[in-house]
Amino acid sequence: MKHPSIVSCTISVMASVMALLSGCSSMGSAASAVSAYEKLGGSSNMSSIASGFVNSSLKDPQLSSLTAGKSVDPTSTTEKVSNQLCSLLGGGCKAPLSSSQLTEAASKVSPDQSKAISQHFASALNSVVSDPHVRELATKTVGSKLPGVLTGLL
Repeated sequence: MKHPSIVSCTISVMASVMALLSGCSSMGSAASAVSAYEKLGGSSNMSSIASGFVNSSLKDPQLSSLTAGKSVDPTSTTEKVSNQLCSLLGGGCKAPLSSSQLTEAASKVSPDQSKAISQHFASALNSVVSDPHVRELATKTVGSKLPGVLTGLL
């Protein structure tokens, strides 16, 4: 009669171990699922990337039509771009622009301007982040949205 209770106890222990292992497995996945924002170095690196991106874009004559007739504060724009990028990269920041606003702003950018914007972002990213895999992740994550980000926040 002791055998049925041993079997029952063994089954119960095995079920508990399986549940524990399943929980640990998902915890390991969650722990390894670091956001692109964190991989980029968090807020200080995001601010540096945004600053380089905004400042070089503002100096580009090819992009001057995006700021024509506007009084642009580079510091304020950098902060907004940093928050937008942070949000897009999974950093938990509040995005100043919605997805539809990004799309609308991007529609005002020519293909040549879009290319220039991407180049300015790549340059700013390269100056802050040395890991090519992290740069590729960031570019894939936000690349198509960059024209809308810059244009919408200027």
